[in-house]
Amino acid sequence: MLSTPPGDARTNELTDHRLSTVAMILFVLGIALAWFVLFELNTWLFSRIHLTGFISWIFLPAAIRMFAVMVGGWAGALGLFLGAILTNLSLLKYEPFNILVLAGLSTLGPLVAFNLCTRWLKLPQDLAGLQRSQLLVFAVAGAIFNTIPHNLYFYFTGLSPDAWSGIVPMFIGDLAGTLIVLYLASLAVRVFAKGAREYRAGPTGS
Repeated sequence: MLSTPPGDARTNELTDHRLSTVAMILFVLGIALAWFVLFELNTWLFSRIHLTGFISWIFLPAAIRMFAVMVGGWAGALGLFLGAILTNLSLLKYEPFNILVLAGLSTLGPLVAFNLCTRWLKLPQDLAGLQRSQLLVFAVAGAIFNTIPHNLYFYFTGLSPDAWSGIVPMFIGDLAGTLIVLYLASLAVRVFAKGAREYRAGPTGS
């Protein structure tokens, strides 16, 4: 039985490590870019129903929060943090402390929601056995753990006149944005799957 020489095994390990590192970096950058693009798209589409730069009755980037953490864990959270910094820079150009804290809140909320939901639903960290109906639980938890800390921070830093007026619209906006993106994603998957089946079946009849 042939065995891999120690030198080759070491080379393969280094190659695999580099590939996994590159993949993680690309994932982080992809999440940051997705957050930024959805934020800008949301601003363009729903500017009339924005209450502030941070609160809208529909907030599409909210879908990225739970997706990033559910798929990538801490790598996804880092992507969220970078993406939130980019979007916060356009809203709070001369307030670096607020920029960093709000980016941190956008990151910690989904992490807390993810860990609580996996424990409550008794799911493993890799989410094996996750059902579609349980996605709604993650979406609601993500909206709650994003909305409350943000509004408290807005109030205590003077960015909002009170701690409660933004809670309902932000919660609804996060939940609506998440469900819209999930629906469009599932629709795209179904359309792609149908097209793939038709392509494999080939032309029928003559």
